[in-house]
Amino acid sequence: SRQRRCFLMPASMVQCSGQCWLADLLLHWLHQVFGRSGDTKEDIRQKMCVAVVGVVELVSVLVALIYDALIMGPVNAEWLQNHRRIGICSSAVLVVANLTCMYYTGLTLAVKIFVILSWAVWILATSLWAMAGYPGWVLIILILDVSILLQKPEHAYVMRRLDCVVLALGTIHVTFFAYGEAIGIYASLASTRFSPASCWVTGMLTLVVNYYSVQGYANSARKEASALQASVFLAYKVADKLANYDLEAAEHLLQGGYSQSTGDGTEIVGPLFHLLRNLKAYRPFLPDALFKASADDMLAQIQSLTFVEELAHDTTDWDRVHKIVQRLRETEYRLTEFQEDIEASFCELRLFRVHALDQPWSSGRTAEDELHRTMGAFYSLYCFLRMDLDGQDVLAYGIAPEGSPRKAALSTDTEYRKRDALRQNFRWESTRELLLHAEILKVTSAGKVSLNHDRTVALLVLTAIHDIMKNKALLPTVQPQHAPYQGTKANEVIQDHDFALAYMLEHFPSLLPSFAGLEAAQRAPILFTTSRMNFNNGWLVQGEAPPGLLFSSFKKCIVKGRASEADISFYFVHWLTDLAGSELYQQRPWPGSEKFALKFPQHVLSAFIDSFSFVRQLAHQSEVDVMEDYLKDRWLALGPPVSLVPEGCEVASMRLALMAQGFEADAVAAFAELPEQDRACLACELARTGHSQQFSCAPAEIRNEPAGPALLIYYAPALLQNAKSVGIREALLILCGVLRAAREIFPLDRSPLGVQSHAIIRIDAIKDIMPAEIQKMSPWYLRQTSSTDAVIEKGEAIGPGEIAVEWRSLTIPLSGPRALPKRPPQPLVLRSQNGAREQRNR
Repeated sequence: SRQRRCFLMPASMVQCSGQCWLADLLLHWLHQVFGRSGDTKEDIRQKMCVAVVGVVELVSVLVALIYDALIMGPVNAEWLQNHRRIGICSSAVLVVANLTCMYYTGLTLAVKIFVILSWAVWILATSLWAMAGYPGWVLIILILDVSILLQKPEHAYVMRRLDCVVLALGTIHVTFFAYGEAIGIYASLASTRFSPASCWVTGMLTLVVNYYSVQGYANSARKEASALQASVFLAYKVADKLANYDLEAAEHLLQGGYSQSTGDGTEIVGPLFHLLRNLKAYRPFLPDALFKASADDMLAQIQSLTFVEELAHDTTDWDRVHKIVQRLRETEYRLTEFQEDIEASFCELRLFRVHALDQPWSSGRTAEDELHRTMGAFYSLYCFLRMDLDGQDVLAYGIAPEGSPRKAALSTDTEYRKRDALRQNFRWESTRELLLHAEILKVTSAGKVSLNHDRTVALLVLTAIHDIMKNKALLPTVQPQHAPYQGTKANEVIQDHDFALAYMLEHFPSLLPSFAGLEAAQRAPILFTTSRMNFNNGWLVQGEAPPGLLFSSFKKCIVKGRASEADISFYFVHWLTDLAGSELYQQRPWPGSEKFALKFPQHVLSAFIDSFSFVRQLAHQSEVDVMEDYLKDRWLALGPPVSLVPEGCEVASMRLALMAQGFEADAVAAFAELPEQDRACLACELARTGHSQQFSCAPAEIRNEPAGPALLIYYAPALLQNAKSVGIREALLILCGVLRAAREIFPLDRSPLGVQSHAIIRIDAIKDIMPAEIQKMSPWYLRQTSSTDAVIEKGEAIGPGEIAVEWRSLTIPLSGPRALPKRPPQPLVLRSQNGAREQRNR
């Protein structure tokens, strides 16, 4: 029973072992029949005990009757009048009565008394009449064992008295068995096989010893289980407090657990006390924004803020916020109700109407437009959290004037096809996985999807406050004790709205009521999401940037905030909802996500969503490993033949395939056709990482002698996509010319700092021009604008820091089959997300 989960465990916890599949099936069926929604684990154990004993008895009766029928012949009146058979059949009737009572009323104390007492009386009665001379004390031992299993602390007194009654009946039975023939009770000679002394030794002594032994063991096991359950509960409560950085509350719980523990109390309390002392020692290194401070303390540190006056007497309606989360998964909870609850809950939404309502905000939009975008983000979140209910329809088609979700778009045919394509082709399953990884959704043991209450509240708060600093009247001034802050000096106004919000959350968290009301564990993902990551997801999905430039700031934020994969996914959920609701809907009922349905190419949106699962690996992988995994995964998904890839050009081929987006095979083939010098230039420059680590499939010279800075050609994907497949070769030659000129401005540096550096080359001036036209408009030159930046401009290079851009002739070769370099197919080595290496051929 230690190796198998027997009938003492809930049927839902029983796993098929392949050896006892019939028992597993029986337990599952009994659980479905007798289990109730309000049953505890102890209730389930006791019900399964009674049910299994009853089923075994019914099977035994059936086997006995079939055996008798086979031996004694056909069933007739004389066969049924046999006392022994009547006794056997009566036991079946008794089992049915017991199970019927348990089915309709549950296993109450009255039902337990009825079950135990009825069986004890039945044994005594049948031993006197139906089955005279049968040693029934064996069954009484079983009844007492079942009685011990059915005891609960609140029923212990009554059940023990009932056991005394059963023991008394057992004494009577043994007495009749020992002296039945002498006193004329038994007419048979069965008793002559046992002497009175042997009857008392094998009957009564066995009965009493077994009862008290099993009872002592059961009491000890219950006590140990209770202590274990209390320890687990204490550890759970302490861990919950520690997760919220509430060290004082955790210490109070541990002190209470120590006083209630047995022995020296160190089995669970001691190690937790040690952990708590360590965390207290590290508390000074945690950001103050995680801990609650009074608004008075905040006001004493700040000179003036507009929203201090606006929100001085406002509070967040937390009861309504919690009600929103509780109702979000209800079928009848409509979007219009959700809108009313949101507007009534978060006082920060009033800041969209503070001062200069009709004046442009820092984004160039009006306050009303920004409020619509924020509400659109809320509506998108509503859809994603209900995607298995009506969320897919609402996101794709919007809602009707009365608030019900539309099932189809009521618009032009073109718009309908786009909305229907979003409904059918959106990455719903990937988005669900994203929400699960962000710990916003969770799946119960029964397979039901529900919301993680605390994380959902945190996401609602972030959505409410993330754009309020676009109101120029709210921008804070950096206090001297915090200067410099993200490049802003003391007493200067922070102009960037994201930096302004991050500044307020880090240094004055109590001035925003919704953020101030969160626990530390809820604040942490918000602080991470609003930190300066400099992450451009478009650079990743288009293979535009080297991993050092792409991920380094993101990785620093992860390390600084000790962010987990869940926090990174939390950031992407916010990013996705913000993007989905960014289109204005004016006074119309919300028409769904017009950004996703009408403005955003579906293949680009799918690429963004697919990339999330790779980026969150930054929590435990390096920047280069994450990008290499992503490039190889996308290569396999896009499917260009490996035979097109020249040796040593794997990284360049994968990045160019992502830049092309739609004509990947043509781009890789054109790259393979380039002159060797140009192909080597692209292969080396696109394989540099801007990081101390190099790609495992980079050219040997890059791996053996890494150097920097790594170059980002800003808008290189736009240049290639504008050229399309007919002009891809010429676009690649132009790209080679830009890289060669950039390398003259930013020469290779093999020092550790040089290897990890980068430079950005902007080609805005040529990204929308066809390659042939670019040649006609020559000359072009690169001009250095800073220590890490350069830009392409038209004209002659005449000043310092200006380098002429030269490329080979763009003459298109004669049409015909392209001669590809001969190379046998090579396996692409993939690193899966768990770090394992595997080989896979295309």
